[in-house]
Amino acid sequence: MLRGIYYLTSITLTIYALSELSRGLGVSSTLAGRLFGLLVAILLAYFISRFFYGFPLRREADLESVSHAMALMLPLYVFSLIGMLYFGVERFMDMARPGFVGEWSPFLIPYSLAFWALSGILTAFFYDAVPYELFSERGRIAGIIGATAVFALNYNQPLLTGIWRPEDIIFFGAAFAYSYSANRKPLALVIAYLLSELPLWWCLLHPLGKAAFAGYITVRFLLSAYLLFKHLRESL
Repeated sequence: MLRGIYYLTSITLTIYALSELSRGLGVSSTLAGRLFGLLVAILLAYFISRFFYGFPLRREADLESVSHAMALMLPLYVFSLIGMLYFGVERFMDMARPGFVGEWSPFLIPYSLAFWALSGILTAFFYDAVPYELFSERGRIAGIIGATAVFALNYNQPLLTGIWRPEDIIFFGAAFAYSYSANRKPLALVIAYLLSELPLWWCLLHPLGKAAFAGYITVRFLLSAYLLFKHLRESL
């Protein structure tokens, strides 16, 4: 348990210091700078996790672990579907545009895949899986709470930016930690994260138009609903 507290403190201070340094140097104001900052954050998080936990975590994923994580995302997907129906596809799609992107360009396709893949790795491995392993020395509930706390304090650095997004904390924090506790496969969380990030799919689908974006929102909702039904039926 103490290792979990030390890990939470160390990674939070490190991520916040890196964020402040990036802002001070103007690194985070460019697309390349944001990508470089993520790489540095993952490297630092890796060394911190090696010190407190030892690493490596399991790097494989299977359909069962991915489907479990996707099933837990259903309320988030319902919220997105309702938002799209309420605001209209065009406006909702515009709301999904990344805040640091002005106009779409072909460069955004490979860039967005790299950016959100790295963000997913940082989230799943170092904000969810490692803290769960450290805090779960006191039980599964303690592991989920500890991982959720690490995620909430570090994702978007809310103590610096003031950006607290309850839906991110609930799903990418608590739900991901719960899914990890059941399967111990953080790569499955990375896949679920990539399938869930609306700004990523704005970058990928923008040239195909609003019909493609509406299709993505609808298909992920239907897939998640099916997977949740499947897991509930199997648990009976």
